[in-house]
Amino acid sequence: MNRAVSAVFFDLYGTLLDLAPLAVACEEVAPGRGESFARAWRAEQLRLTWLRTIIGAWADFESVTSDALVWTARGMGVDPSRASSVLADAFDGLPVRSEVPTTLDELRGAGLVLGVLSNGTAGMLDRALANAGLGDAFDHVLSADEVQRYKPHPAVYALAAAATGHPPSSIGFATTNDWDAAGACAFGLLVAWLRPSGPGET
Repeated sequence: MNRAVSAVFFDLYGTLLDLAPLAVACEEVAPGRGESFARAWRAEQLRLTWLRTIIGAWADFESVTSDALVWTARGMGVDPSRASSVLADAFDGLPVRSEVPTTLDELRGAGLVLGVLSNGTAGMLDRALANAGLGDAFDHVLSADEVQRYKPHPAVYALAAAATGHPPSSIGFATTNDWDAAGACAFGLLVAWLRPSGPGET
């Protein structure tokens, strides 16, 4: 990123919010296998988003996340009903990464427009940001719901340009996901690919 940047957007899950607690939550339904359960759940969640985008069969991220959880539970010999009951709100309470508040303050101080660009539904994003103390931190909170496609489809990244009125070449995008970084770069955004961590890329 350089001085030509006028706005910076962030992926949410795994980038602004820490995914590591998912493994802890999953221990309740899969004792001793919480981390592997969380990774399998995230992998299936992503697979479903890509599949639905490719075949044009839209379902929102909340539904996809629930379907992925049921599929993962069955595959790992866990009662799907119990998994759904225990983990239904797992993505709503993820903590903010420790470096995020300072980073946002610095970017805001530099006069940049700040935004979130995520696969999550508007409701999921509102809940997650509020619970992480970031409810008022962004000028734009954009959901893939608006175009009924999932990242890395270019229509999702186009939301950032449409919302700000800025050309893609002046918009920064930060993510921990390699496929997300590739999609944003292909669209023309200025990408910061951060090292991924936690139970799978998001």
